[in-house]
Amino acid sequence: MSTRRPDESMLHAWVDGELSPESAAAVAQWLAEHPEEAARMAGLQAQSAGLQALHAPLLDEPVPPRLRSALRRSPVQSQWHWPHALAAGLMLCMGLGMGYGLGRQQTAMAPMQAAAQLPVFVHEAAAAHAVYVPEQRHPVEVAAQQQAHLVQWLSKRLGVQLKAPVLDAQGFHLMGGRLLPGETGQARAQLMYEDGAGQRVTLYVSVLSRPGEAAVAPVAFQWSSDGASQLFYWIDGRQGYALSAALPRERLQLLAEAVYRQLE
Repeated sequence: MSTRRPDESMLHAWVDGELSPESAAAVAQWLAEHPEEAARMAGLQAQSAGLQALHAPLLDEPVPPRLRSALRRSPVQSQWHWPHALAAGLMLCMGLGMGYGLGRQQTAMAPMQAAAQLPVFVHEAAAAHAVYVPEQRHPVEVAAQQQAHLVQWLSKRLGVQLKAPVLDAQGFHLMGGRLLPGETGQARAQLMYEDGAGQRVTLYVSVLSRPGEAAVAPVAFQWSSDGASQLFYWIDGRQGYALSAALPRERLQLLAEAVYRQLE
């Protein structure tokens, strides 16, 4: 592909999921070659997810009594107020349109679960998976040949003791990993695995609370999908985990269970 930098409008269209598959793949390839820009785009995706989650409760609020009573007015009364109703309808359509544009990519990522319900680290994991899995020359920052250094380095940066699960029995070997930025600058870790056919799986690790803070409520296995890739995530103690791959759901669940057992 061309090494020319995509313009800002194209990058934002990629974040919002508005590009064609071909253009999206080209932008993802460029981002894989420019980690700083990839981190910035991941931050924008997380910000969009946060805004979507912030306003999502409004959609579940009951209709105000004042509006319900307006609907019960007689036709004679209502005809005098049709301009107001029209204006309200236009404003509602605009608001829904803005909300749709903001949450389109997150909704596509989880057709079985509202985007606003997904933890932020899940959106980050999906974005990091999409950016780095296609990379051929630099898929990881530190290779598996330096596994001891990799685990020690990521543990120090995240502030928790990490493990690199062994998935050889499931047909996947560790390629290595990398350090990634998360929400408000917190460090995240991504480990990448590959099987003999070149299929890649990523494990994304996020620390959700600092020492001394209450641990986040545990979350059992949850599943999400963006159509191309599947993702299982869970929360255990202070950490959130997300395992992503373009694999059948059943096979990815077996991998997730193997990872969970080893982390326990």
